[in-house]
This record gives sequence, structure tokens and C-alpha cells, in this order.
Amino acid sequence: FLDRKQYGQVSMVARMFNRRGELANQFGRHPHMGFWSYFEEQYSPGHWGFVPFFILGLFGVAFAIKRRLKIGFPFFVLLLLTTAGLVLYMNFADGTQYNFQTGDAYMEVRNRDYFFTPGFIFFGIAMGLGISGIMTIAREWLSRTNPAMAKTAVIAASVLVLLPAITLARNWHPNDRSEDYTPYNYATNILDTCPPNAILFTSGDNDTFPLWAIQEAYDYRKDVVVVNLSLLNTDWYVAQMKNRYGVPISLTEEQILWYPHELRPGVQAPRPRKQFHDRPRKRMTYLWPSLWNNQQVKVQDMMVDEIVIENAKQGWKYPIFFSSQPYAESPLNLRDKARAYGMLYELHPQPVTPKVAVDTGYHLYRNVYRFDGLEDADVFRDENATGVFLGMGLGFIRIFDELTRNDHVDSAMTLGNYMLDVFPEYWQTYVVMAEQYDKQGDSARALELFETLHDTLASFLQTNPENYFYMGDLGLAKVELGQRKGESEMVEEGVDMLWDAFHINPNSSYGFRKLISVLAQQGQIEEMRRAARLHGKYKVNLQDAYVQRLLGMGGGG
Repeated sequence: FLDRKQYGQVSMVARMFNRRGELANQFGRHPHMGFWSYFEEQYSPGHWGFVPFFILGLFGVAFAIKRRLKIGFPFFVLLLLTTAGLVLYMNFADGTQYNFQTGDAYMEVRNRDYFFTPGFIFFGIAMGLGISGIMTIAREWLSRTNPAMAKTAVIAASVLVLLPAITLARNWHPNDRSEDYTPYNYATNILDTCPPNAILFTSGDNDTFPLWAIQEAYDYRKDVVVVNLSLLNTDWYVAQMKNRYGVPISLTEEQILWYPHELRPGVQAPRPRKQFHDRPRKRMTYLWPSLWNNQQVKVQDMMVDEIVIENAKQGWKYPIFFSSQPYAESPLNLRDKARAYGMLYELHPQPVTPKVAVDTGYHLYRNVYRFDGLEDADVFRDENATGVFLGMGLGFIRIFDELTRNDHVDSAMTLGNYMLDVFPEYWQTYVVMAEQYDKQGDSARALELFETLHDTLASFLQTNPENYFYMGDLGLAKVELGQRKGESEMVEEGVDMLWDAFHINPNSSYGFRKLISVLAQQGQIEEMRRAARLHGKYKVNLQDAYVQRLLGMGGGG
């Protein structure tokens, strides 16, 4: 566990000497992993507001070392180890050192502040020592110079013990979960999309952990077997899926479990003892990442194909669903057989059309899915929470588009109005409905929609000022409103807001695409290239054909 061998054979100590990000990003302010931004926001409003706290903590450490070296110095070492030491040891990825072959060093997928909890605690103690030091020094100095004032000064200095109130005020809202039903709603909606005894492939933490939580803690829809694709790259998880959860897998344990194998003298790597028949690729191979047709094949890819084939042999015993589209390179052409089904994708035995289950999706959105609390702007939502529910919005848009394409505009607008009520922050609902009003010649209703969107997002951003999803979406709303009203200042304000949102996380494809679309409308080619250069600093984004064209790298697409 300490060496994280479950996720790779390189020890953490060895990995520490191969930096996965720029030191300035790891120690400074950077999305998802910049230590200093976490450090200052723990106790204060951040930036210059942290300076008094920082000075107080440093003074506390110095005071402890001076007064009792045997306690103060070890405390100082612990503080260093749990702050700067952890930055070096954990070596968080900032996205700038991406390795295309291994997939290593992609930017951390969420905030990593929790790793520094011991450091935050120690620095809190240091600030307490600082307060004690100030009171002690004031008492000792006044006892010598003005004894009558000594007691009064100590009482006055004791006001410093109220400093945690600032920390409490700063952090209460971001940590208050009393009215936040997002994880529960998200999990129930996904599980309730699945028919009984389904196998559901999920991609990562966000679409897996909430499901496990309500299955185990609430005993809810445990008939659905959740198969996490990330973990499906490990031998122990494949064995668990087969032996404990009954997932159809034909491989024996000798074909699944990894054992030490000598690649060459002195070099060992884990590998199963026996090969298995990789049927879609018509080869015998080990259950281990490998090359096929000059493409890297992951263990999860081979196992998805294996489970689909075995399920077909059993007469399609288990309905199969995916939280995102099946991987594109499957020899089984899984994407051709997948149909959008509410928030998920349903796999069929044969290629299927149409690609959206409209009637079922409509029923799920109107009668099954839960949206509790999503209309409440006072509930804290960071961009991670907001991003989780984007899939809900995208599923709705697919249904809306299919309905309008097939001349069921009234049904589409009815569903749209319902979504405005229960999920008011989702900007695309306003866009697609405004398009329909424009087609009907009702530009006044379209303008009214965008004004509502503007006011709604402004209220959400006011209570969640660091959420760059809300910031960028409000920028889009301002641009659209400004264009419709002929107010160039509002358009410029919207573009500036889009830039601000993009700068918070230049690695975000979501923010980049929104910014680029508006800059393209404005004909600001150089600004588009500037955005592409910032976005392309995160190496994985250089695979984006749009970024390649803007940077003159070729690549087409």
C-alpha cells in the first residue's frame, strides 16, 4: 500500500526523482494540485489575506524552537515533511509532462488538498504557538516596563484566539453538505437507468464511488453489478468480478492472476502463468497490456470484449450498459451497437439505430430521475460537482434534438421547460430552446430565456465564485445577450469572463471550446491562437486536431 504497487511497480521514492510537473506549479497555484493555493485558503481569504496568518505561524515555530529546542525543532521538521516534503514526495502531475506511451503525468483529476491535512494541522498548531508567544512576550516585556498594564495587555492579546473564526467563515460554505444531494441523485439516477441484473461499466471515481456508496450503505439496487474500467486493468479485480460478482468471464485463475515472471536475467515483471484466447483479435496472449496492429491494448479493453462475448454465449443474460461510450478501437465494433439510453449507453447484440432511445429517455427524465437541490443556488458546488451533472444535461440534449428532428417540437419544448425548472444552471437548455423560438419568429421569448440564464448563472456564481464552469457559462450568456441587444460592452465583458474562466484551468477542454467558439464568432484569430498555445501547454491537448490547426501543426481533422 505504501509503495502503491497496486497501481504500478515504480516505488514512490524512485518516482520522486522524475518530476511529473513543474516545481512552480507543484509548490504554487495550479488547478488540482498547487500546494500554496491550498495552504493559504485553509485559514484565510487567500492571497494577501494569508500574510498575517503565515507570519503568525512562522513566529510560532521560531518561538517554540527558541524556548524549547527539543520540542520546537522536531515540530519544525514535521511541519516541513508534511508540507514541502509531501509536495516533493507525492510529485503531483500538472499536465505539462504528459507521457503519450504510458499515459503517466496527466493533470490530477481532482483537488489533492487532502494529502496535506497533517501539514495544515501542524501549521494551525504553529499559529496557536504564535498567539501564545505574542502573549508571553507582551506579558514579560510589560512586567518589566509597566507592570500595571501586563494583565490588561495579555487580556487584549487573547482576542487573537478568535482568529479561527475567520477560517470558519472562509471555509463553512465550501464544506457545508447539508443540502447537497448531488452524489445521491447522481447515483440513483444512474442505477435506476439500468434494468434488473444489469452489468454497468463505469469509467472512474466520480461515476463509481457514489454508486458503490448507495449500494452498500443504503442497500439500493445491488442487483446492478458495477464494473469499474480503471480497476479492470488489475488482476485481483478481474478475479473478484468473476468469482464474487458472477460477471461472465471464461478465463481461469491461472490466466488472470499475475505472478513474478523473469523477462530476462535480473529483470522481473508480473504476468499470468497461462495465456488465454483473445477471441476478437484471434490470438493467444497473456492478460497484460500488449500491442496489436500497432495499437496499445489495455487489459480493460480485452476484458470488456471478453465479458460481452461470454454474455452473448449465455443468451445475453445480463443487460450491459456503459456510463460513457464503449472504447472506439474494439474489434467487436461496440460503439455501433451502443444506443444512448438516458444518462447511459445500452449495448445491443447487433448494430442499432436510431442511436438515441427517445421514448425511454423521455420517461426517465420526466418520471424517474431525481434533481433534488439542483435549483438551489445557495448549495456549494465546485467545478467537479458541476461537471458530474453535465452528463445529465447532455443526455437531455440528445433527446431534445431527436424530438425536434422528427417534428415533435411540442414534446421537446415540454421537456425543455421541465429541465429549466429542475436543472436551471445548464446553459445549453436555454440555447436549444431559444433556437426553436427563433425559428418560430418569437425573438422576444428567446431574449427572455437568455436574460433568465444570465440572472440564474449570476446567482450561482455569486455563491460559488471559484466555479469556472459558472464563470464561463455566464460569459457565454453575456456574449449572446450583448449580441441580441446590440450592446458591445456586454459582449466584451462576456469575452473577458470567458478568458478568466479559462485562465483558472487552461487544461479544461470544456473551457477552451467555449472560449474558442466565441473568439471565432468575433474573428479574433490571434486570440484563438493564444488560447491554443495555453491549452497546448498541457501536452495531451496537442492531440486535439483543433489545437493542431490553430498552432499550424498539421494533423487535419
